[in-house]
Amino acid sequence: MKISTAIIHDNKGRPYSHHYDVPVSVCTHCQTEINLKAVSDAEKSNPYGFCVTCGLETAPTKYRINRSEKIKLEFPEKKALNVDMFCLEAYCPKCSKVYSKHFLWSDGRSYEGPSNYDDPVWYNHSQARLAESVERIDDAAMYYEKAGFLEKAKQLRIKNRNQVVHHITIDVNKLLNFLKESNFTIPYKCPSCHGTIKINGQRDAIKFFTCEYCGTSLQAIDVQNLINDMM
Repeated sequence: MKISTAIIHDNKGRPYSHHYDVPVSVCTHCQTEINLKAVSDAEKSNPYGFCVTCGLETAPTKYRINRSEKIKLEFPEKKALNVDMFCLEAYCPKCSKVYSKHFLWSDGRSYEGPSNYDDPVWYNHSQARLAESVERIDDAAMYYEKAGFLEKAKQLRIKNRNQVVHHITIDVNKLLNFLKESNFTIPYKCPSCHGTIKINGQRDAIKFFTCEYCGTSLQAIDVQNLINDMM
């Protein structure tokens, strides 16, 4: 028999964990597959790491399954039990410091309880780097601040405020007049359908930067640079 758990509600609607005995029906092969998937999913969800002990942040977080961990389950009016659990650990590949522990039932379900642990500096720093990698700058600054990296959070916020969007104004009539006067025809390959577009003075000003074959909008700055090279 093994101990399992479920979140149930009391008569006032308040949630609490209910632990109970269930028969184990997971074979050794399936258990190995479940553990490998747990490690793989964890590595994908958090590819960054920061070791609180040695300061390593150039290597990704490493994960492993520890099969020798126990947690204490307490029951109302019953004797507490020390139960063997699988433990998904995040650790430093350099100094082996463990900075996260999340317990799993034998079927791979997460155990939601007080025994789970994340080092707050490691967690917030890794979340900050993850947010920064997808340009969620405000979130990255928030996590860096929670991790205690106040100067890094400040720099990100300043950088985010100072970002300027440059708008390029292109005078289509000026380009058309030049092409008409010079009688130039510039071949331009559509990036979508790969059709050859003739950029010359006969083009419609309204559809100047539109492919006449597929309707794709052309890269205006690229077309302008081609014509400027001729001017």
